[in-house]
Amino acid sequence: MKTYCEFTFEAAHSVAPYSGLHGHTFIVKLTFGGPVDDVYGWPVNLYDVENYIKEIKGEHGSGLDHGNLDLNPAIGIASLENVTKYIWKLVKERFPGLEEVELKRGMAGSSEGCIYRGEGAATAASLAA
Repeated sequence: MKTYCEFTFEAAHSVAPYSGLHGHTFIVKLTFGGPVDDVYGWPVNLYDVENYIKEIKGEHGSGLDHGNLDLNPAIGIASLENVTKYIWKLVKERFPGLEEVELKRGMAGSSEGCIYRGEGAATAASLAA
């Protein structure tokens, strides 16, 4: 069983020397797995996840939402890939059943993004090849 939730946030970033400061609506999809609850059948309680998402989004630039991602030293250069890994780290610490973070920007039919499954998943995939 896999359970997922999506959320959006608005933020500015730059990726020098490729782009100056600009903003996007970012769309995040968090996918969870693992043992399921005997009563509810879910691998994670999405009510708990949604409350945590409110924390990491923050208010008025105090978190991911409506801020400048360049100003967060934990992200480093605010590329899609580094922001995805940052979200992974935050969520994985609270919810160990996190299996995948997908981050994209742009409109439907014209979006770009990346998917991160943790460092261990990449190593396991290369060993299986």
